[in-house]
Formats: sequence, structure tokens, C-alpha cells
Amino acid sequence: MLSAEIVVLGAGYAGLSAAKHFARSRHRTSVTVVNPRADFVERIRLHQFMAENHPAVKPLRELLPPSAKLIVDAAVTVDSRNQQLHMTSGDVIAYDYLVYAVGSRTRSDAIPGVAEHAVTVGSWDAACVAHQRLQALSPTAIVTVIGGGLTGIETAAELAELGTVAVRLVTSGELGTTLSARARAQLRSHFSAAGVHVIEHSSVAEIREGKVALADGTVLSSDLTVVAAAFAPPELAQDSGLDVDAAGALRVDDALVSVTSPRIIGAGDAAVLSERPLRMSCQAATPSGVHAADTILRLLAGRPPRPVRRKFVGHGISLGRHNALFQFTTLGDQPLRHAVMAGRLAAFGKEQICRITLRFGRIGPISFSWS
Repeated sequence: MLSAEIVVLGAGYAGLSAAKHFARSRHRTSVTVVNPRADFVERIRLHQFMAENHPAVKPLRELLPPSAKLIVDAAVTVDSRNQQLHMTSGDVIAYDYLVYAVGSRTRSDAIPGVAEHAVTVGSWDAACVAHQRLQALSPTAIVTVIGGGLTGIETAAELAELGTVAVRLVTSGELGTTLSARARAQLRSHFSAAGVHVIEHSSVAEIREGKVALADGTVLSSDLTVVAAAFAPPELAQDSGLDVDAAGALRVDDALVSVTSPRIIGAGDAAVLSERPLRMSCQAATPSGVHAADTILRLLAGRPPRPVRRKFVGHGISLGRHNALFQFTTLGDQPLRHAVMAGRLAAFGKEQICRITLRFGRIGPISFSWS
């Protein structure tokens, strides 16, 4: 097999796992990782960073294989016809194959007033602002977390454990809608004991200075509003003329190959399968990065790529540093009705998963793959 110039665009969970998988291959490849920061951001710990109990960043050079080249820069355009990336620095990076793994972020236009009057924890820069705002609050302050998904749940629980502010959580649907009834009941019980005021089935119409306006006309006082919902990929693929879905995610086939260009392979939150999209999560991003690398290696070897096979395990939800909840699922990501674990043992397990995530692809022959 001939040597190939492979560029991994984005060094989150998907991009990092792709780079590691290439390094483990026997095939000759030149791998360049392009990322806007020299650090790896542990996105699943950004709620912890906001609460000042974890740094949530590690130098990328410590995590990437020694053979991978790292360029700190950001892409402005993906020129799929000429197989080039045009960068903010003015540089042009050529590729034979591109792993498109630019992740996702919180949409600032999801709710009126988000950009002006709220903070988010969907990126490192946003979490830094959230942390600073939290530190400036008085002991009588009220923090409102918007979003009843896993990010919102973990953020509200982490802030409640601090004990320095009052916390409420507002969600347009049911709390933990992807969980079983048993798991949701345990979440409500935990929040009740922790003093978190949960408001379900209430859409937020607008965020104002010091207030949150609900769709039913209710106006809530809020000294700090944290939006932990409405995640979407960057607009890079759409702006580059690639085929995307309504949210801007790169459309890929069941082997993660872009439907626009066979030289672009999508991974993680930034890509969407044409049928049965994967849930945006670290759990899906890591193996999809491995699968993206495997797809490229198979194409280089003249072999057909294999389709993604879903192998979900469950939802691991931290509820502060001393509690957590595990909702086990089918391989297809459907919650198992009674397979729920909570408490200190679950908290220990969740922490170990967060730690080992960065080591996938580096432990002997282990390859966390959905091939």
C-alpha cells in the first residue's frame, strides 16, 4: 500500500482516537492533526471545570502518538475538489484523506438572549467565561441551568454540590428523556435531596439580564443562566459546500464516508449517518474516530470499508463528586428498563471511565471500535 497524507481536522475525542489508530497500523501513513488549541479539552469534564474541581485540559502532545504532526490552526474552508484545507493563518494544507472531526458547540441562536445574557459549557472558552461568572456570584445567587439532557443534569448536580449558590434546572421536556422511568425517578430524588428546583415541560422563550422568561409567561430571577442544550456542529462543512443535514453536520454513509467526497471521512459530533444518526456523545465519538481511521486504511489497501456497528453500553451521568447514575442500554442505545446503578460505586465507575477514555487505542492490542 502506498504512503498517504492524512489530515485529522479536530483533536477532540474522535480526532484523537483516529490519530492513535493510524499510529497503530502497519501501513505507511503520514498523519497531521490540526486543532485550534495545543491542548486537548476534556469536554465531558467542563462542568467540573466550571465548578473548579478539575482542569479539564491536557497538552495534546502528551496524548498524540509521537509519529503524528500537530498544527495549531483552524480551517476556514475545506476545498474537497482540490483536497486542501485553507487555514485562518493563510496556510494551505493538502491531504489525500481527511478525517473531519470538528466536534460541536452550543448554538448561540437557540434561545433569544443566549449570546448576551447566558453562559454555556460546550467549549473551553465558554466554560472559562462560565467559571469566571460563577466565581463572582454572591452566596444568595440563583443559577439556572437550561437543558434536561446529560450535560444539563451533570452541570446542575455539580453546582449544587458546591453549596455556594441556589440551583434550578429548566427543561422543555422530561428530565433525562433518554433514560428509563426508574433512572428518571432516581434523578428527581437526587435533585430533591440536593435542593435543586427542577422545572419540567417548560420551554424558555427568552433569556434576559438577570431573568429567564418561560413560554407560559412565567419570569424567573436568575443571577447566572447556563445553557446546556441545543448542540450543533460548526458551519465549516456547510460553508465549504459539502452535503450537510439541517443542523450542519456532514452527511456520511454507513462507513462514515462523506456523501459529497470519498476522500473525506466524518467522525464524532460533526458527522451524521444518513440513517439512524448516532447520539452526540464521547461514547460514540471515540469509536467513530477509530472507525474513520479504519475506513481510510481499508480504502488505501483497496478493500471495501465496513459499516458502523452500534455498540452502545449506556449513559454514565456524574451527580457531583460522590454520586453518579448508570443507565445501561441495548447496543442500539435503548435504555434497559431495570438496569440502573447509582451511588458511590457508580461515581467511582464514572470517574474511571472519564480517565480511561484518553487512553483508548494505547493499551496493548485493545482497539475500541464499532467496526
